[in-house]
Amino acid sequence: MIQTMRPPPPIASRQFGAFSRTQALAAGWTRSALAHGVQSGQLRRLRRGAFVQATSLDGNDLAAARRRFAGSAAGALLVTPAAVASHATAAVLAGLPVWLLPERPCLTVPPRHTGDADGVHLHRATLNPNDLRPAGALMRTSTARTVCDLAREHGAEDAVIVADAALRRQLITPAQLDRCLQDCALWPGIRRARAAVALADGRAESPLESISRLRLTAAGVPRPDLQPELYDANGRWLGRPDFYWDDYGVVGEVDGKMKYVESPDRAVLWAEKQRQERFEETGLVVVRWGYAQLNDLPRLVDRLYHAFGRGGRRMPDDRNWIARRRAA
Repeated sequence: MIQTMRPPPPIASRQFGAFSRTQALAAGWTRSALAHGVQSGQLRRLRRGAFVQATSLDGNDLAAARRRFAGSAAGALLVTPAAVASHATAAVLAGLPVWLLPERPCLTVPPRHTGDADGVHLHRATLNPNDLRPAGALMRTSTARTVCDLAREHGAEDAVIVADAALRRQLITPAQLDRCLQDCALWPGIRRARAAVALADGRAESPLESISRLRLTAAGVPRPDLQPELYDANGRWLGRPDFYWDDYGVVGEVDGKMKYVESPDRAVLWAEKQRQERFEETGLVVVRWGYAQLNDLPRLVDRLYHAFGRGGRRMPDDRNWIARRRAA
C-alpha cells in the first residue's frame, strides 16, 4: 500500500508545479519523505534538488507536453538562482504559443556567470530591468526581449509566432518591440530581429496562420489581408477568413488541428462548412490547407495561383461581397 504523500509546498503552484528541496523542508517535509516520494513514484526528481508531483505530468496532449516542459524549466531555474527563463522557454512560461517545444530549457545568466547546468541551454547576456518579468514566483525575459532573442538566434518564424500572439492578446505593443530593438542595436543577429518585428501582425489567430503567412510571402505569393470582415451585397455577414486576397476574390482558410481538438463537437465542423458555403455563394474562391499541405509548399502555391486565375477572370459585376479590413 502506497503511503499518502503530503501535498507539495504551496509555492509549487506558482512555480509550474516544481519545488526545491529547501522549499519542501521549509514546508514541513523531511529528507526521508522526499526520498520516499521519489521511490514510490509520487514525486518526480526533475534534477538534483528539484521535484514535481508526478500526477502533474500526466497526459499525452499538447497541453500536457507544455506542462511537463514548464515544470522542467522551473526545476532548472530553482537550482540556478542567477538565471531567468528566456527564448522559447520564456514564451512557454508566459503561456504563449511556440512552433515546437525546445528539447531543453533555455535560461539566460549574467555574462560572467561560471559553470553549466545539465540538460539546459545557458545563454550569457546582459538583462536590463525592462527585460525582466515575473513568471509566477520565478523570472523570465519580457515578451519583447523574448521576441528579439528568438529572432536573433532562430530567425523570423519562431519569433513571429510569439509576437503575433502577444500582439493579439495585447500583452505587448509595437513601441515595446521597437525599444527592445534599440536596446539590442549592436548585438549579433539584430538584422534578423528587425526583420521579424516588421513582419509581426496581431491579427493572426494561430501559429499555423503565422507560419503560412511568412512562408507564402517568402515564396512570392502576394501578401494577404488577415481576418477581414466579409459581407454579401445585402449586408449579411459572411465571416472572417484567415487570409483574403482582394484583387482576386480568394479566401484562404487554415485548418489547424488544435481548433478541432479543443472543440470536438460536430457543430464546429458544421459551422466551418456553412461559412465556406456562404463565401462560395457570393463568388469567392476558397482554398483550404493544414500542416501537411504547408509542408508541400510548391503545390500549395500552385493551388493558390490557380485560384487567383479563377477569381481574376470574373467580371466586376460578379463581385457580390464587401470586405472591411480589420486594424492590425
